[in-house]
Amino acid sequence: MATYAVQAMLDLASQPEGQVVALRKIADRQGIKAKYLERIFLKLHRAGIIASKKGPGGGYYIDRPIKSIKIGDIMDAVGEFRGLVRCQIADSENCCSRADDCSIRPYWKRMKDTIDEFLNSSTLYDIIHQKRKP
Repeated sequence: MATYAVQAMLDLASQPEGQVVALRKIADRQGIKAKYLERIFLKLHRAGIIASKKGPGGGYYIDRPIKSIKIGDIMDAVGEFRGLVRCQIADSENCCSRADDCSIRPYWKRMKDTIDEFLNSSTLYDIIHQKRKP
């Protein structure tokens, strides 16, 4: 879901600032089923990442600077898990029975922290303008 969410957000962010775009147009351009994109946009709307306009000429738009929309925010909004393994999260409840004595668990956590840092430092603006973060 995150891949489609970011893809659709990039489409929306590449439009003139504040332009309202019909969901179906984004779905068609990006090759995403409209019903699926509707579910994604509902989550993004609830998270305050996009806004909507109802009625004729309605659709979705971004009403804040795209420099402020992090890829991590989009992933969080759609409920995407960022890790490779469940035990990367803080509690060991979702891990295997050896989590508390696992020697590799700190490495999984470091990997997740690196992924989080990358996703939280990359914005829609960065991707559209291909800015590279060191």
